[in-house]
Order: sequence, then structure tokens, then C-alpha cells
Amino acid sequence: MSVLVKATVIFLFILGMFSCRKPFAPAVTTADPGYLVVEGVINSGADSTIIKISRTVPLYSKDRRPETGARVTVESDQNGHYPLTETAKGTYVAVNLNLATTGKYRLHIFTAANNEYVSDYVENKITPPIDSISYKVLNAGVQFYVNTHDASNSTKYYRWEYGEAWTYYSPFQSLIIYKDGGIAGRSLDSNVNYCYKFAVPDNNIFVSSSDKLEQDVIYKYPLGYTAGTSWKFQSEYGLTVKQYALTPDAYKYWQLLKKNTEQLGSIFDAQPATALTNLHAVTNPGEPVIGYISVSTTTLKRIFFTNRDFDFRVVPPPGYNPLACEQKIILLEPANTFSYRLRQAIASGDSLLTTLVIDLQTNQLVGYDYANKICVDCRLEGGTTTKPSYWPF
Repeated sequence: MSVLVKATVIFLFILGMFSCRKPFAPAVTTADPGYLVVEGVINSGADSTIIKISRTVPLYSKDRRPETGARVTVESDQNGHYPLTETAKGTYVAVNLNLATTGKYRLHIFTAANNEYVSDYVENKITPPIDSISYKVLNAGVQFYVNTHDASNSTKYYRWEYGEAWTYYSPFQSLIIYKDGGIAGRSLDSNVNYCYKFAVPDNNIFVSSSDKLEQDVIYKYPLGYTAGTSWKFQSEYGLTVKQYALTPDAYKYWQLLKKNTEQLGSIFDAQPATALTNLHAVTNPGEPVIGYISVSTTTLKRIFFTNRDFDFRVVPPPGYNPLACEQKIILLEPANTFSYRLRQAIASGDSLLTTLVIDLQTNQLVGYDYANKICVDCRLEGGTTTKPSYWPF
């Protein structure tokens, strides 16, 4: 075959390949039906029942629309009523329900517009303890697993949620503060150098079943993965896992939701399907309601690490470069301009004082160090200086 023929074949192949591609612009509806979305679990034990109620939003919107002013009640099939209180917009809470294990329960909602919604009555599932949280160092990170079992072989369907907490510190510690035009010592309880931060994974659903096994055992079910380079391993790290027992129908709902949200993207993935629900609109029976209400106790387990447990090189979060942080000095001399220079450096709030500057030869105070606020106040990275009550360190 001549070079010209080869070139022609290649050209026709490329032309044909590109001619088969047509731009596809799917029609995206801008309608806003505002269907009710109900999220949460009726916690039948001593833990809090937290129900979040909102409305669907158009695809182009990123804002959540909480349903405020609703009357929300847990009801039993024995005519028991347990009201929830709205503690934040669209968030309804009840503490220590301690419901009878033999009853069935449902959620009853009246919106501010007096539209009525109910869930089916659901049996109260008693969740067995979590046996352990294990982990494996994998690909320069940590993969976490959960292990559990039910000796009575009566649970079989499980769901988990987990949350992370970690500590981190800013490059410089502030031991002194600018106050009333002068300088004072910072109290220990006003430290802004050491912070705690919390996170829960978004759009991840963790469910598993032992239904096809001889024993009701879940071993090393994979939960989250945390990269070793993550800022989360800078100092101390904790993982909290909550476990829920499910009914078979609730398990089907979460399985379907997991497929619809996590396992789509290629032609070989499961196709989207309409999620199950046990919630119903009473006022307008044809109105869809999104969500599934389960009833169960919860069990919880935590695991903690320090940066000495793993040999990882942590990386700061995007936009924050502690290596770029530097301290500057405000000298006491000349004394007649000190107040003006101090005010210029600190009064705007962009910088914070850090430490005293002492002349090592004379042992005399000669000035004060200061630095950009982001290099001193760890709260600017989204953390808090309040130590959680469960923190072991």
C-alpha cells in the first residue's frame, strides 16, 4: 500500500470518527416542584432523633431549602405521641425517646402551610454493638473498616455513618494581645493556636447485609479512606462510627439510593431507578415524597491516632501555605513612635501579636513579634478551639 493510500485511509478513518460525534445538549428542566425531602432516623434509644426536612431545588441551584415551622411528631401504634422541636431551620430534634422495643412507630408532619405527611409504621430494630473499627495503611493513606455481628442472627441488615475529627495548629502561637491601645498577656483559655475540626463524608452510603451468610457477621466492611498526606494527620485524629440496624425494606431503599448516587457514570453502571419511600402525602395523595424513615437504636464506637502512629508527610489545605508565614518585629525604639507603629501593624486586625522579643545579651525587652492573622489564628481554617468532651488526648 502506497503512502498516499495509507494517508487517505487514515484521513477517512479520522473523518469518519469525528463525523460520528454529534453534540448532545440534554433538555434540563427549570421547573421547581418543591417536593418534600425527609432525612433522618427515629432513634428509639437514648440518643437524639434528628429529622431534617427540606424541599427539592432545581438542578442549577446549590441552595438547600429547609422546611421551617413544621409540626413534627413521632407516633406509636399504641397512640403514643412524642413531639420534636425545631432547633435550626428545617432541623427537628427529640432527645432520649427511649421507645418500647415491641411497638411500631411512624413520623407525622404538618407543614407551616398545614399540608400533612406520614410515614408507614415501622418496627423498632435493636442495633447490636460494633465489635471494632480496624484499619490498613494502603497507598500512602489509611483505609478504615467496621466489624460487627449479632449472635441472635436477627439483624442481618446494617447501615453506618462516620465522622472525622482532627487537631491542627497554626505556625505561630500568640502569647500576647493588643488591647486598649496597649499590650497584655493572652490567657490560656483564649488560645487560638490549636484547633479541632470536624467533617462527615458527603454523598457516601455505607450498607451491608449478612442475609446470605450462615452467621450474622460483617467483617471488614470498608468505610472511609483518608490520604496520608492529609492535613488531618498533622497532630491527632479520631474516627466516630455509628451503626444502625435496618429492616429489609429500609436496606433496599439505601441500596437503591447508593446505586443512584454513587454507581452511575458509564454505560456499564446500574441505570437510575426510582427510589423506594415509606412516606406519603395525605393532603395531596399524588404528590411524591422523598426519603425513608427507619426506627432503631444506634451504637457507636471511636478510634483515635496521633501523628506518631503513621509516618506520613502532611500537606496543608489548599490556599494555606505555612512555609510562607513569617514574623515581623515592632521595636520599642524609637519610643516616641512606638504607639503609632504598633497601631499601624495591629489595629486593623489583619495581624496578631505573637511573642516578646528579648535581647539575649542584656535580657531586656526590645520589641514584639507579630504575624499575619492566618498564620496565628487556627480558627480561620474552619476549626474551633473548644475541645470535644470525648477527646482522649
